[in-house]
Amino acid sequence: MRHDNSFVFLLLPLILIFCAACSGSRAASPNSALTALSTAPATIAIPPTQTEVIATPSPVVPPTPTARPGREWARVLRVWDGNTVLIENGLSVRYLGIETPGGGIFDRPIEPFGREAAERNVALVEGKQVEIEQDVSDADGSGFLLRHVYVDGVMVNEVLMKEGLAKLAALGADTKYRTTLEAAQAFAQRVPLNIWTLPTPTPSRTPTPSPTETSTTTSTPIGITPSTGSATPRPSMSGTPTVTRGPLSATPTVRP
Repeated sequence: MRHDNSFVFLLLPLILIFCAACSGSRAASPNSALTALSTAPATIAIPPTQTEVIATPSPVVPPTPTARPGREWARVLRVWDGNTVLIENGLSVRYLGIETPGGGIFDRPIEPFGREAAERNVALVEGKQVEIEQDVSDADGSGFLLRHVYVDGVMVNEVLMKEGLAKLAALGADTKYRTTLEAAQAFAQRVPLNIWTLPTPTPSRTPTPSPTETSTTTSTPIGITPSTGSATPRPSMSGTPTVTRGPLSATPTVRP
């Protein structure tokens, strides 16, 4: 019996050591798992890149307004001079009823205020949509369309006249706006503006030659005197004169 107890006492330390070892391995296992997680490379999932498409709005083209009755729309591409422009269909339009100073084009020399009229015309209509209106005539002898031109509802012909950059031209049968243009010209003359500030050349008077008095000469027949009308005696011519031949001399000798 003592022998059995001695054996138990011998095994007890071994059992305690075994139990301690087992408990240590169990306690170390969570730390090992954490260590493994900490040493493993971190992998971050990156979502695929998406290209953002921005829609470009299409330009909004305003609708072309309806032209007023008797007019049509045209786009001015270029200004030629104070009263002539080129429109988009390749035709040139000359402003009806007005005449601006020459701007150095169309065989016209540069005249005072010619450049100013052309520059003002550029500011008014170049690159713009305008309305053009025909009166009676369609085109002039050079092929230019004859039209009244409007920008934003204002007649350009009248503006140039009222600013003293144009004067009234021969209208012929195109008299629809004659009163309007005459009033615009009268305003510029009254101020006066631009071309109406230039001195008016005084025409020189050319003397008219007086009619030349022509003297009349009355021919009198030979042998008739005007006072008496009687015949004058003729000199006596008795005999026939003879010429004496001799040595050559300057004056021939005549014998009776």
